[in-house]
Amino acid sequence: MAVCQSAPNQLGFFGTSRNDALRIPIIISACLLGIPCRWHGRRPTKRDALIERLMKKYVLIPVCPEQLGGMPTPRTSETLCGCTGADILDGKAKLIAPENGKDVTKYHVQGSEYTLEIAKIVGAERAYLKGGSPSCDKDGVTGKILRRAGIQVIRVP
Repeated sequence: MAVCQSAPNQLGFFGTSRNDALRIPIIISACLLGIPCRWHGRRPTKRDALIERLMKKYVLIPVCPEQLGGMPTPRTSETLCGCTGADILDGKAKLIAPENGKDVTKYHVQGSEYTLEIAKIVGAERAYLKGGSPSCDKDGVTGKILRRAGIQVIRVP
């Protein structure tokens, strides 16, 4: 019977060498990596300096809560309109798409719950989220659900 054995320099968890210290996983808004997942569907400006700095210490786990919640790209352009992610999560406010008047709250809540689930699976204790988003902002739906779970959220303008 053949015995399978790992080579000493084979990549381990999160792509690091087994001989290296493990880098810590963090959640990051996929749009900050240049992925065209923002509401308008255009490719955003990639944050090269931020990415380079973060990749030295962390493994970046990209997420788009709106897509995880079932919304397409491009999609509607709702905003928090003076309320907060806490208001949405606590049922005190709704997110209404200005283009068609539809209630899209459930997509944002579901996407934030999936993002939290991913964070728990990978052991992320920090998240870098895109500011100005009704989901990803520090005060958005995802930002708030992560903070309630004890995950540090950093707002990236």
